[in-house]
Amino acid sequence: MTNILSVIHPFCHLSYILVEWVLLVWSIQLWRKSNSIAMIVLPILLVCSSYDNFVLLVGSLLGEGKLLESLSMLRFLAHYIVVPLFIVIVVELAHRAGADWAGSRFVRVLGWVLAIGLGIYDVATQFVGLELVPETFAGMLRYVAAQPNQLPIITILVNLFVMIIGIGIWRRLKWSWLFVGALVSLIGNAIPTDLVGTVLASGSELILALCMLLTEQRTQYMMAMLKLSTESQQSQLNLQTY
Repeated sequence: MTNILSVIHPFCHLSYILVEWVLLVWSIQLWRKSNSIAMIVLPILLVCSSYDNFVLLVGSLLGEGKLLESLSMLRFLAHYIVVPLFIVIVVELAHRAGADWAGSRFVRVLGWVLAIGLGIYDVATQFVGLELVPETFAGMLRYVAAQPNQLPIITILVNLFVMIIGIGIWRRLKWSWLFVGALVSLIGNAIPTDLVGTVLASGSELILALCMLLTEQRTQYMMAMLKLSTESQQSQLNLQTY
């Protein structure tokens, strides 16, 4: 079983990296069609996530030492900073889906303030004074927090927030995938990595990013259909008037 896991885990992290760069290209393409702020922020998360998976993938190749420890410290810092940005993305998706509460500039700015505030809080409470120790799971060497018995509270709260907004988008667009992605991410991040390794948490965040892209694509499709319907009605009105 250990030999099988030692093959599966590196393969999964390598696959995650490749998929994340595909999603990165896709997000840029969606941004070019809509100039959506969500599709500007999401690539940042995808780059950080691919870096996270890269460090996990090459840990055993680099071996214990300052280099891997430094790369791992940056991995933790990036995670604490960028995860709250999911709030910004989902507020923008709600705005583009036509949710009344997300239509005001105040709410959208508030989303940024909340995300930055949670990021600062996480860095201050989790990263400052962080001590890392080497750990091997399924043949993969990584550095972990010396005192890992703390739930990722901010990550869980962010996923709950996304789930709530996902329910609203589900009702509005008849599109459940954002809610499903947030639920998968919540479950994946709630399972301790010292029991199952990093594959579930990394994979669940990838699924959430994919569901956000699918939601943006769905929104663009609905907006295009609405525009087409409006133009058709206007053409019919013009013919009747003529």
